[in-house]
Amino acid sequence: MEKEKVIVLLELDADGYITGYQQEFWDGRQWQTPFDTTNAVEVAPGDLDTIVTGATKLINGKLVVDEAKQAELEAEANKVIPTAEQQMINALGLQNAQLAAQVTALTEKLGGES
Repeated sequence: MEKEKVIVLLELDADGYITGYQQEFWDGRQWQTPFDTTNAVEVAPGDLDTIVTGATKLINGKLVVDEAKQAELEAEANKVIPTAEQQMINALGLQNAQLAAQVTALTEKLGGES
């Protein structure tokens, strides 16, 4: 059964961005709201699909996506974090480069060729 608007309880972070929500549902016989509706709002069901968790706010009864915040969240989510093995290889490579530089400096100091 379709409704123009459903009752939704939004969970917000300290900045007012939506971090989750609960919505009423049709159980086959009637609409159910298994949550306290004191602070709930009415939202069109299709609008719920536009929520970007952590980047959407409810402003004047409308769901509004903060595109800069969305880009920030996507950049953080797509950030490549090196594995422990990659970090060790990078550290060894740096150590090797430092040792090679020291050998070159000592060789030049002694007047020889590296």
